[in-house]
Amino acid sequence: MKISLFDSTNNIDDAVANASKANDLGYHRYWAPQIMNADPISILSVVGREVPRILLGTSVVAMHTTLPQTLAQQSLTINNISGGRFTIGLGTNHEPVLEMVYGVPWRKPYTHMVEYLDALIPLLNDQRVVTEGEFVTARTGINVKADPAGVMLAALGPKMLKLASERTNGTITWMTGPATIGEHIRPNIGATAQIAAGVGIQVTDDVEAARAQANTDLEIYGTLPSYRAMLDREGAANPGDLVLIGDADTIRTGLEAYKAAGATECALNILGDKEAAWEAVAPLGSEI
Repeated sequence: MKISLFDSTNNIDDAVANASKANDLGYHRYWAPQIMNADPISILSVVGREVPRILLGTSVVAMHTTLPQTLAQQSLTINNISGGRFTIGLGTNHEPVLEMVYGVPWRKPYTHMVEYLDALIPLLNDQRVVTEGEFVTARTGINVKADPAGVMLAALGPKMLKLASERTNGTITWMTGPATIGEHIRPNIGATAQIAAGVGIQVTDDVEAARAQANTDLEIYGTLPSYRAMLDREGAANPGDLVLIGDADTIRTGLEAYKAAGATECALNILGDKEAAWEAVAPLGSEI
């Protein structure tokens, strides 16, 4: 199982520094999320230019707020910049976010995703598409000199996992522990698909205080239905219960559980004292 970095930042210099650290450690990939911080496409464009070797990915871009043509152009541009190192992590918005923040109705997310891929994948591979659907219609072409970008889905339900298996390179998870990966994700996505598991880690001697802080900081994930279902599968009362907290041995043991469950990649989301975490995880290496 390969080790990657999941990095949320609002400062491009920090992003380059963190990606460089991950690259020096031999990490597999640098993931940037689409949340309220700096734009991941912009970040990864700069990181792709400044930092060699390490693969790049979004974790994740929400399909409802990005047209397939726009995402294809952005993705191929990053591949042009980086020499073909980019993978699109793609997902649906959460219903409360989509409706309350953007005022967009939540309807048939699976059908919407199928139609989105009907447009996106041809644009990435052939740079032209003609498709018509209930949610996505695209009759267009683009012109970017780059190799096609990979695609992975943020998939949790059986239908979306099957779609990820059939049409993309695999799935990206968050708030999903090793029991859920072994008993639900891997059986539904099949034996060969990639599973990149986002895992929170924190290096500290005060495990109890760190756990309480993690539960506060990550509280929102316990209120979103898709994540709540994964937490319930894991037997976790609160999101912070899935964070690996303690010393380097504790983190290694936790990561080994993900490997045993069938994850092919773990993306470390460093919480708390980042310098202490870097020092502790460096001896773990780039693969477990």
